[in-house]
Amino acid sequence: MKKNFKIIFAVVALMALMKVNAQQLSLSTNYIMNAYAYNPAVSGSVPYTKVNGFYRNQWTGFEGAPQTYMLNGHGPIKKLKNATIGGMVFSDKTGLITTTAGYLSFAYFVNVNKKTRFGLGLQGGVNQFKVRLYDVRAYDQGDEVLTGNILTANAADAGAGLYLYSDKFFIGISDQHMMNNRVRSKYTNAGKVTPHLYGMIGYNIHAGKDVVIQPSILVKQNRNDYKVRNVVPPLVQPEYSLKITYKEFCWIGSSYRTRDGINFMAGVNVIKKLSVAYSYDHSLSDIKKYN
Repeated sequence: MKKNFKIIFAVVALMALMKVNAQQLSLSTNYIMNAYAYNPAVSGSVPYTKVNGFYRNQWTGFEGAPQTYMLNGHGPIKKLKNATIGGMVFSDKTGLITTTAGYLSFAYFVNVNKKTRFGLGLQGGVNQFKVRLYDVRAYDQGDEVLTGNILTANAADAGAGLYLYSDKFFIGISDQHMMNNRVRSKYTNAGKVTPHLYGMIGYNIHAGKDVVIQPSILVKQNRNDYKVRNVVPPLVQPEYSLKITYKEFCWIGSSYRTRDGINFMAGVNVIKKLSVAYSYDHSLSDIKKYN
């Protein structure tokens, strides 16, 4: 009986996991500073090695609220002109569920003209999903099935992106989770890592000698949304941002994420090669009554 219960619980937990995690990749309000997380082709947009650390604490005040930790880096290959490599690891924690992933990427760029470059990026990696059964608040507190157990499932993953940029603008499109692989565990393969499309575009407006105004848009689409939500076409979520930089030293900004909220951002270049940024999200959905 307990064995059957364990299998049933595993299936339900994995289905819930897929519903929570497959709808959207990790959110990043400061996506301009963390664009590589959305598009592997971004790695070729700077001629030096860049490392980015990221932490997000979402829905403050809720027990088990989502938390995201991310570290990524990329840089040029000295022996291969116009090519770059990169890597990324991140961990998402939401309630009983933890998603951990690692990726490696390769990108190659060509010059369109003296001021514009175009690149293609590819990435591959592995996603691991864990459900902490020992933290389940079960009615039968003495059930040993929920004691000291962690349900683990894995899925191979891949993504690709295109990126066109110059000093004045950038345009990018990427396909994440493009393999559409099933998440497999010892007990079930009920879930899938669903494909996501991302598009971003931005333009730099020089307002005088010291000020640069950068409007940008990030558009996200889960290509399997219509299967889950019975919505045709699949759900699309645009995010509109405006960033104002002063003397390449400090910047402020704001963004609006549809069906979610408004965000405020600020950052400063502490030294030539070190930037620090902070963002605050104010929810406009029904959850604002509670968080």
